[in-house]
Amino acid sequence: MNLVNAFRLTKTTKAALVGSGGKTTAMIQLARDYGTRVILTTTTHLALDQLQLVDQHITVNNEGDLPTKGENLDGKVLLFTGPLVETNRVKGPGDDILIKLVELAELWECPLLIEADGARQLPIKAPADHEPPIPDFVDTVIVLVGLSGLGKQLNDKWVHRPELFSKLVDIPIGTELSSHHLVTALTSSQGGLKNIPSKARKILLINQIDSFPNWRVFNDHLDIILDHYHAIGFAVLEDQMLLELHERIAGVVLAAGGASRFGTSKQLLDWKGEPLVKHVVGIAIKAGLNPVIVITGADQEAITPVLQDLPVHPIHNPDWEKGQSSSVRTGIEALPEDVGAAVFLLVDQPFIPPELIIRLRKTHSVNQGPIIFPEVNGERANPVLFDRKVFQDLKSITGDSGGRTLFNSHASHAVPWDDNRIQIDIDTPEDYQALRSDWE
Repeated sequence: MNLVNAFRLTKTTKAALVGSGGKTTAMIQLARDYGTRVILTTTTHLALDQLQLVDQHITVNNEGDLPTKGENLDGKVLLFTGPLVETNRVKGPGDDILIKLVELAELWECPLLIEADGARQLPIKAPADHEPPIPDFVDTVIVLVGLSGLGKQLNDKWVHRPELFSKLVDIPIGTELSSHHLVTALTSSQGGLKNIPSKARKILLINQIDSFPNWRVFNDHLDIILDHYHAIGFAVLEDQMLLELHERIAGVVLAAGGASRFGTSKQLLDWKGEPLVKHVVGIAIKAGLNPVIVITGADQEAITPVLQDLPVHPIHNPDWEKGQSSSVRTGIEALPEDVGAAVFLLVDQPFIPPELIIRLRKTHSVNQGPIIFPEVNGERANPVLFDRKVFQDLKSITGDSGGRTLFNSHASHAVPWDDNRIQIDIDTPEDYQALRSDWE
C-alpha cells in the first residue's frame, strides 16, 4: 500500500514525523512513494548512516547554500541538514533556514518532510520537556511507535527516557509493557500528542508488527485511538508493508422519503417494539460508525424526537422531494472533514446486520478503494461504503439514483455475503405485514 495515498497526502504536504520505532525509514519510504522531488530535513539530529538513504545530501550553513528554483539537482529525494555536530550525527539546519526550505518547497511545488524527534533508534519513547520540536507550519504529523518493545520490561534497553515513560503511564520501571500502556502514552497530550499544531492532521503509525504476533490486540483500542488521531496504520516498514489503515467511518441513514407509494411514514413503522428508523440507526451505532447522521425530510418533526436519546445527528433535507440524490448530497455536506469514508444505509432495509458493516470497515482498512459493497449470489446489495475520494462526485449526482451511477466511473470492490435477507426492503404495506408476521 502506497503510504502517500493511504495517508491522503498531497504534493504540497508539510509533514513532521515524531515518536520512535522507524521515523527515518518512514520518511524515506514516503519520499520514494511520492515519485517526485521531495525536500527532507530535520529539527533534531540525524545519524550519518541514515544520510546514505537519500539521493542527495546538502549541508546548509547559511542561506547561500540553498539551491535556486531552476537549479539542477541529482535525484528526487533531497535532504537538507546543518553541519556535523558529533562524530556520527548532523544537526538540523536552523529555524531561519527551515523557513527558507518552506519557501523552496512552495516554489518547487513539492512536499516537505521533517524528522522532528529523536529516540536513539529505540522502539518506544516519552518526550522530554523540549520535545518534539514541531514547526507551527506543519499540516500533518505522523506519530510512530515500534512494537518490538511490547512484552519487554520498561528500561533503557527498549524505551528512550524510561523514567519519563514511567511517570507518563504511571507504572514503575521494570514493568512488562502492554498494548494498554502504549495506547495511554500515545493518546496523552504529554506523550504522543505533545506539541502537535492544533490544525494538523494526526496519523499514528504502529510499526514493527512482525515482532509482536498478537498485534491485532490493538483492534480493541481503535475507537479510543481514533478519538485522538485521524488515521491509524499498522506496518512493517523495513519490508515496505502497510498492512492496515484505519480511519473514522461515518454512517448516513437515508430517512427523508415521503413514502407516497406506501401510504404512511415507513420511518415510524413499529419494528420489534421500536420505530423502524431507530432500529436502523441502532445497527449503524452497533457497527461502530461514527458519526451517525440521519437525513430527514417529509416527516422531520415526527422522526427527530424518536432519535433524541441516541448519539446521532438528525439533519433536515429541505429538498427531499428532488430524490434520493439530494439526501446523499445533504449527508456528504454534513460529514466532518476527518472521516475517511461513509456507509449509506436505507431506512427501509431492517435486515442489515452490524457484522456486515464491520466487514465493510475492515475491508476498507486494507483496500481504500473508492467503493466497497456487499454481494449476494452475484448481485450487488446495500449498504455501500464510499471512500472520501468520491465525496465530491456524490455531491454532483441528481435524481433518485443515489450513488449507483458512480459504479460506472469508479473502481469497486465486492464483499461476499451469504445471507440474502439483506436485500429485503419494505416497499409496500403487504411487505411490511408479511415481515411483521414472521417476527411476531
